[in-house]
Amino acid sequence: MHLTRKRGFIWPGLAVAVALLAASCTPKPPPTSAPAAPAPTPPAAAPTKAPAAAPATPTRPPATPAPAPAVKLPAVISIATAGVGTTSYIAASAFSEVIAKYLPTKIAVEPAGATSRWVPLMKTGEIDMAIGCGLSDTKDAWYGKFYWADKGGPFPVMHVAVGQVQPYGFMVTDPKIKTVADLKGKKVYAFIKGIRIHETAIAAMFKVAGLKTGDVDLLTFSDINEAAKGLQEGKAAGIFYITSALPLVEVDRGKPLYGIPVPREMADKVREEVPEFGYMTWTKGDGIGKEDIPYLSNPCAMYARQGVDADAVHAVVSTIYAHYDEYKDKHPILKFWTPQQGVSIFAMPVHPGAIRFYKEKGLWTDEKEKLQQKLLALPRG
Repeated sequence: MHLTRKRGFIWPGLAVAVALLAASCTPKPPPTSAPAAPAPTPPAAAPTKAPAAAPATPTRPPATPAPAPAVKLPAVISIATAGVGTTSYIAASAFSEVIAKYLPTKIAVEPAGATSRWVPLMKTGEIDMAIGCGLSDTKDAWYGKFYWADKGGPFPVMHVAVGQVQPYGFMVTDPKIKTVADLKGKKVYAFIKGIRIHETAIAAMFKVAGLKTGDVDLLTFSDINEAAKGLQEGKAAGIFYITSALPLVEVDRGKPLYGIPVPREMADKVREEVPEFGYMTWTKGDGIGKEDIPYLSNPCAMYARQGVDADAVHAVVSTIYAHYDEYKDKHPILKFWTPQQGVSIFAMPVHPGAIRFYKEKGLWTDEKEKLQQKLLALPRG
């Protein structure tokens, strides 16, 4: 009985299962409405989606303002300086480290020496930029005046930025020499070819001191290293130069150098002849300073060859100033290299790439633009 009941329950269940299986395996007729449903929708959808796809076409990049194409820089940008160990060389070396870190170009620092050496190399395209301490001389080179008149001038050297302003004047190895007049009968390193400020400033100082031509044996030197060696060997009693040049610091360690004070009357006379010179107190401990004395001051600046692409100059200047904190403490003179200082004074036209930077920083005023146009209008050659 129990078996019969179980079978009675099994067979109806099997019948149901078979029926369900048959139903699932039986092919279903295709729906009659499937072809008709998609037919009306494609025409309506096509026009609405087309505008959304348009921005992805190749015409989009020119229509959008960002990102701007990268500036193509030369593989190497050469920067001339005075001799190794000078403040211009120190500044250029510090800047070259910044440029190498942040720009796809290399800075080649060329310790070419005096202005008379590297300015002609700008005309031949061998030097792109430079750092030097003689605004009057580079101005003369741009306009092709004085020393540069018969050297192939005018030359394509344009202003980029003013950097450090340094004590500049007579230093002597004999502490008994207290005044400019005391230089009478002495040999002094004074002249570098192409640097008119030495000749002009010294002549003005001698006039106030009552000295005549020939009273002092003024020696010509090619670069500061030559003069420093001469001072160590006793070939001269002094020099007219920047006080913080490393070769002079080295001389001072073995043979102390003393600055000769510059009275106000003398400084005013110098500035009449060379407006780029300033007047300051050279303080004790500043470089080789032994005491606080009144002294002349002279700005050092960066220059660029007129033919250097404006994008390249702009990239170099922008990158240097953007990383001021990375170089300002490497040497005392580097703290002066700020954007505000950069355009504080210029004696020849400013390079267009530098002007673009100063405009971006809000430092290019109407007065500076008027001076720029005035300097551009002056005759050259």
